[in-house]
Amino acid sequence: MNLIEIDGKLIKKEGHDYIKETLNFPDYYGKNLDALYDCLTEIGIKTQIKLINAELIPNDLLETFIDASDENTFLEFEY
Repeated sequence: MNLIEIDGKLIKKEGHDYIKETLNFPDYYGKNLDALYDCLTEIGIKTQIKLINAELIPNDLLETFIDASDENTFLEFEY
């Protein structure tokens, strides 16, 4: 299982560039919520993403992670 920790402080500071790099998304990642959802639901190996400092990110971004983990059986999301 892949274990990935992401930090709300860095998301707030660097935005989608930080998300893209940390989650190793492809170069065509569109850097918006729809693209985030698409990439998260395309993960095909067991992956757990743990978000620290979740209170620092916008609610719609948090909901995107939650919705994608609900959709993708390979993805676990913790905050």
